[in-house]
Amino acid sequence: MALDAAAGVHGRALGHGVGIERHGGGHWCRPTVLSGVDHGMLVMTEETFGPVLPVMAVSGPGEAVALANDSVYGLSAAVFAADEEQARAVAARLQAGAVSINDAGLTALVHEGEKNSFRLSGLGGSRMGPASIGRFLRRRAFLVNRSDAADPWWHSTKE
Repeated sequence: MALDAAAGVHGRALGHGVGIERHGGGHWCRPTVLSGVDHGMLVMTEETFGPVLPVMAVSGPGEAVALANDSVYGLSAAVFAADEEQARAVAARLQAGAVSINDAGLTALVHEGEKNSFRLSGLGGSRMGPASIGRFLRRRAFLVNRSDAADPWWHSTKE
């Protein structure tokens, strides 16, 4: 469904471009702000992976956190606040692998920031920092009991 049609039925698109543009060999969409949205709309609960910002009024930080956590996803989040301490308090309550504070894109740009996705987001281990190589490894453990002592959890190895 075209953005204008979706916005007309489900909300209102503000400050959006027309169509898809080509730049440097790639396809680009202009940033789009959606107003008049509510938590029942997919744009509020699905991962958009585009320059789309749905704006919805809430009663306060508690409702904002509850709504943000009401999703099957949890890759990244962003918190904006005038007070950094308050922003960190809200960020700590979000169920997301990384939270940008007073910025929307730090989680993608700061490669040293190791994170794990929550729920159905991402592919497991961090794509950032030294731990990123770990997602390509499979850990195994070989545990050998060489003791002749009685083991209360298992049968005796003596005949």
